[in-house]
This record gives sequence, C-alpha cells and structure tokens, in this order.
Amino acid sequence: MYDPLTSRAIDFLWELSINNQRPWFQEHKEEYRRVLEHPFRSLAQETAGLMQAHWPKYGFQPRISRIYRDARRLFGRGPYHDHLWFSLQRMEAASRGPMLWFELGLEGSSHGLGFWDQTAAQAEAFRRHMDRDLTRFERLVNGIPHREQSRLWGEEYKRPKGDRGELLNPWYNRRHLSVGYENFFGDRLFDRQLPELLAESFSGLMPMYDFFLEVWAAEPGPMEEHR
Repeated sequence: MYDPLTSRAIDFLWELSINNQRPWFQEHKEEYRRVLEHPFRSLAQETAGLMQAHWPKYGFQPRISRIYRDARRLFGRGPYHDHLWFSLQRMEAASRGPMLWFELGLEGSSHGLGFWDQTAAQAEAFRRHMDRDLTRFERLVNGIPHREQSRLWGEEYKRPKGDRGELLNPWYNRRHLSVGYENFFGDRLFDRQLPELLAESFSGLMPMYDFFLEVWAAEPGPMEEHR
C-alpha cells in the first residue's frame, strides 16, 4: 500500500539544499527515511505495478535514484541531491532507451517521457523517423493529453536542422528531448491516489512512448538482439 508523500518532503529537500553536509544529514537521516525515502520508493513501486498491469507487454521496471551524489562528480557541490527521481523502463532499454520518469524537487514535481541519455545518433534517428511520416507525428503531438499544460525540455540546436512547421519544429530541432508536465497534480501530489494519477498520466503518453521505442529499436548495434 502506498504511503503518501507530504509537504514535509519538499520542506526537507529545501533544508537539505541549505545544509548540504554530512553531519547535518546524519543528524536528520531518520527523518529523511520517513518523509522521503520510504514514501518515494513506495510511489515508484506502486506506479510500476499499475503500469505493468495496464501495459504488461512492456515489462516496465522501476529504477530509483539515490540521495547521494556520485563522489567523483561533486564539483564543489554538497554530497546530496536536492531532488529524487524514478524511471520506468524496459530492462533491455535501461542504458539508453526511452523512459517514463517522475521527479520530486525543490519546486514540486515533474514527470514525462524521454531518453535516458540521448545520443547524437538517437537525435538524428528521431528526425529521420519523423520525416518518414510527418502526418503521423502531428497526430501524436496533437494527441498528447492536456497538451496546453505540457512542455518540452532539452537543448535546442543553435542552427536548426530543418523547418517542419510551427507545431513540429520544437521537436525536430532539439539536441535532447523530453516531453511532460510540471506540477501537474497540484495539491493531489500529496494524495494517497498519486500512483493511480501518475499511471493514468503516463498511459496518456504511451502512443508517443511507442514512437520513442521505435527510434531506439532502429539503432544499429546493441538493439539487434532485442528485435
């Protein structure tokens, strides 16, 4: 059963961002486990279970972040993240394939769809796949639920790769691409029904997920054995 997040989880992240040192964290570790680690892990597992029930052929598996930064990549920052995230991925796509993701941070939550670590080859493959049937991709974009509330993330090319019209250009001309929502759930972020709400929102992105999956599967090399 899902143990819901509370507003204290975000307050804790703010306090951690200000006191990002090991002595402070060690002193507050039990609270971290109570208000963040346990409910967040519970959310990831409950959401994964719902998505597996709704979309069994995809074999979604949760991958949950750790609060600890990689010690090799601190670059003068504190040893702890000020956000947590989880992703749902097919096991064979875990390194570079598409994922559904949810993140809790200082300003609330975001969730959506993107590649784990999009490469230049994937970006090029994405454009090729779009060009094969622009009408189909227009339907996918227009079919995104609550499209007026959705947004795109990712670095845009300084020199656009092409002109595919006002609707498609933001998708076509990004070096990295994710689509999703920020603070979509409002006060329901702390609702016991959040796993169901999140699974419902993820389900609305599944037609676009299938497109991302096609792009990933079309890559040469490691993908061949999974076709």
